[in-house]
Amino acid sequence: MKKNKNWKDYFFWNKFHSGVLMENLLFFLMIGLFGIIYIGNCHYAEKKARKIQVIEKEVQRLNRQHMALVAKVMNETKHAAVEKDVKAKGLKPPEDRPYRIVSY
Repeated sequence: MKKNKNWKDYFFWNKFHSGVLMENLLFFLMIGLFGIIYIGNCHYAEKKARKIQVIEKEVQRLNRQHMALVAKVMNETKHAAVEKDVKAKGLKPPEDRPYRIVSY
C-alpha cells in the first residue's frame, strides 16, 4: 500500500533527526568560528588599506614640499643669485687675481 505524503515531508529538516545535528555540532561551531575570523580579518585588512592610502597621500604632499625646497635652495645657490646677495651687503669681487703659491 502506498503511503500518502504530507506537505511536511517535502522539507529537508523533517528527514534529519536531532541526533544527526548534534553529532555535527562541533563541525558547525568550527565553521561559525572560521566565519567570524574571516569577517574580522576582512575588516582589519580594509582598515589597514585606508591607513595606507592616507599615509601615501601624506608622503606625496611631503615629497612635493621637499622638491619645492630643493628647487628654492638650488635657485638661491646659483652664482648670479649669490653675487646679487653679496652686492646688497656691500661686498664686491676683488679686482686682481688671487696669488698662487707654488712649492718646489
